[in-house]
Amino acid sequence: MVASARFRSLWGEDEMVPYPREPWTEAGMPASALPEGDEVPLDVAVVYTAYLTGNIELYDPVRLTTESNALDIPLIVIGAVPENRDLLYMLDPKSGEIILFDLTDQDVQGVNSNYRCFIEFLYRFAIFVEEDQGKVGRAERAGELMASLRGIDPNAFGEDAWWPMVFDQLMS
Repeated sequence: MVASARFRSLWGEDEMVPYPREPWTEAGMPASALPEGDEVPLDVAVVYTAYLTGNIELYDPVRLTTESNALDIPLIVIGAVPENRDLLYMLDPKSGEIILFDLTDQDVQGVNSNYRCFIEFLYRFAIFVEEDQGKVGRAERAGELMASLRGIDPNAFGEDAWWPMVFDQLMS
């Protein structure tokens, strides 16, 4: 397996998990929408985990549907929020978009434009957490991180998106 050298230097070999890059690209997902290499992190403090509970497993396909079948969206589970594993990160294989699906409230929030951006956000967020020196100055540093991430994926900071909520908590 090949992991991005910078990802491996941050998370280490034991903290990475392979994702099905080749099958996804063969199914038509653009390689440019996928993370570097073929491994992603297992866990990023506060915001992401690949450790899932219950009947749902990493990379399971799921379908969001309505009773009338007016809505039928295939998705792929790519992780969860560590503190609430009923909040699942899902990849839309058609658009490449990452959404957060709340199993309890049956609600959806936008997260990132694609899986590559999502993993890049996790990478930069993990560095931020690792270098955090406490509450003093955190809001300013979080603002700088948010500005740099906005340059990578402006859609991740749209109205009702998930990342602004994360940064609101960091900056308060």
